[in-house]
Amino acid sequence: MSPSTSSRPFRILIVDDVEAMRLALEDCLRLQGYDVLSAASGEEALELMRSQRFDLLLTDQAMPGLSGIELAEVTARIHPDVPIVLLTGHTDVELAKASLQRGASDFVTKPVNIRELPIVIERNLTRRRLEVARLKEREGQVLFEALKALASAVDAKDPYTARHSMRVTRLSLVLADAVGLSSDEKYVLELSAWMHDVGKIGVPDYLLTKSSLLTPEEFEIMKVHSVKGGEIVGQIEELFRVANVIRHHHERLDGQGYPDGLRGEAIPLLSRIIFIADSFEAMTSDRSYRRGPGRVMAFAELRRHAGSQFDPDLVETFIGKIENLPDA
Repeated sequence: MSPSTSSRPFRILIVDDVEAMRLALEDCLRLQGYDVLSAASGEEALELMRSQRFDLLLTDQAMPGLSGIELAEVTARIHPDVPIVLLTGHTDVELAKASLQRGASDFVTKPVNIRELPIVIERNLTRRRLEVARLKEREGQVLFEALKALASAVDAKDPYTARHSMRVTRLSLVLADAVGLSSDEKYVLELSAWMHDVGKIGVPDYLLTKSSLLTPEEFEIMKVHSVKGGEIVGQIEELFRVANVIRHHHERLDGQGYPDGLRGEAIPLLSRIIFIADSFEAMTSDRSYRRGPGRVMAFAELRRHAGSQFDPDLVETFIGKIENLPDA
């Protein structure tokens, strides 16, 4: 059976400073059908995770420089939806257990049982896949309505952004249909789009309603909303994926976005979709400091920044669909 139910195998990043161990783990997991990449240090792994997308991190606990536990901590913050499995020596089991409080989701003791390792990997991947299924149960629908109400409360702080989340959600789902996302992916996208600005609940009202452009200092305060939004939503276990999408909905393809400077494929697809929908909605809506420039200008701006800010393929697909929707 393939280790992935999607159109691609799961991608696993192995991190170990011992080359022989890395090669053994790579061979084992490739034989199981996984797409595997490896790094010799925590620092190298972090750089890879800023430019590429992985479904699971498998890291040694004791490494020079950035340790496995420190790497787990940073990874859990940047990619809260990625399971993290620590490799630990028998004498460090208590430390490994403590690391579960710092971002790791599981640990395996050395010497590694190669036959059992794929079971551990699948256990952690399955745990993440079940989150959407749990969300779609009755309790999940109640939660969805509560989250929508919270998003509406954020929009209500600023009359110029009232109904903003609703419009961004609608535009995001138009693009999702155009690129053929699965029903589960669209469900996560819908939640994420509704909640993408929930972190603004902690932004001072005077910044949200300011009648002129923000100063650089004020913009730094505003930028924190994506991190705060991810933290608020991430407190609910089933919403790790949603938290990840929200955290990264202002990342740019060229790595110049925020909060983590992710590049290219490392930015979640759903975040890239919301970034386009959010930007288009902002450009076509009136603000307290300016009139909306209109659809034609907004299309031109999306195309002008395609490849640097926005995913160029998504931009063209989005414009192709929206041009035929006069009320969008």
